[in-house]
Amino acid sequence: MTHRTVIILLVVFFSFQPSVKSAPVISGKFQLDTTVWNPVAYLSLIPGFNELYTMSPSMIIDQAPIDHFGNFRFDTQYLSVEDHLFRIHFSKREDPPASLIIGGKDENHFFLIANRNANVIIKNSFGSILTKGIVFEGYHPNRQLQEINEITSYLDSLGLEVTLVKSELIQKAIFENLRFYADTCSNPLVSLYALYKSRFENNYPVNQLFYKDFLSKWKKEESVYFEEFRKQLPIQKGSWFSLKRFFIGAAMFIAGFLASLLFKKSRSNSQNNMKDLTMQERKVFAMIVEGKSNKDISESLKISLSTVKSHVNSIYSKLEINSRKDALNLFQQEVQSN
Repeated sequence: MTHRTVIILLVVFFSFQPSVKSAPVISGKFQLDTTVWNPVAYLSLIPGFNELYTMSPSMIIDQAPIDHFGNFRFDTQYLSVEDHLFRIHFSKREDPPASLIIGGKDENHFFLIANRNANVIIKNSFGSILTKGIVFEGYHPNRQLQEINEITSYLDSLGLEVTLVKSELIQKAIFENLRFYADTCSNPLVSLYALYKSRFENNYPVNQLFYKDFLSKWKKEESVYFEEFRKQLPIQKGSWFSLKRFFIGAAMFIAGFLASLLFKKSRSNSQNNMKDLTMQERKVFAMIVEGKSNKDISESLKISLSTVKSHVNSIYSKLEINSRKDALNLFQQEVQSN
């Protein structure tokens, strides 16, 4: 057998050998400033959509070193075969591993969907801004997840120069777009992610049929994510919301209606000039007279506790009152005068 014949046979032999398929992984490439950030990526399992922005050491299920080129990888063989929501985050050198930065140029986390057989590749195309410009390759639901994040990013870009009315119109359009995305998406987790991003809590009292149809569409879904969502939307077959929620909604509507009458009335008494309140302050005032605490207002309006306190102080100053009791008395006087 000639040397040339041996080479030909070897080429033919290896050409017909089955290719070895690499095991699925979650891998990424991020250029970190290691003087600021620890060269470690952390993977957390998100047990429910209400825990998107909560953090504890127990949520972290794995960590991976980041090499000199910015590469890291997590094996997926220990994951479930069903889709779950995960979060990858990085920590600053002075912060503990279980630290979360929400918003701003130092936001340190992003979300992804994965399972045991999913191959997920993540790259940061911006570089200077850690979690902006993220590009997903591999498992396709993550590209849809990123599309939803791009839709919601317009909310963060609304500047102070935008009027309150225009801002509310833009928000309404974005939330409607997210509900349309949820309604047409074929992946259950992505669909649910879009709904949570649309702040469905404020929408479902006036759009009940949409959520009833949504739950009907995904009635066979038994994941913990849908179980949590169903508990938040107690829509029963052949009926609307529970009687309790009906009365709560009715009470809020009446309170809002009475508050709107209060705000529309122009008072000659400068001490109680409601017209000086901004739209957001009016919302806060209406909730104060309903007996809501600062924490309740913060959760309802999706604003920080410090922002609520700032609004309350501004309201007290403009109306020249000193307490929640004064606010309630003022409200009752306005109702009686009407």
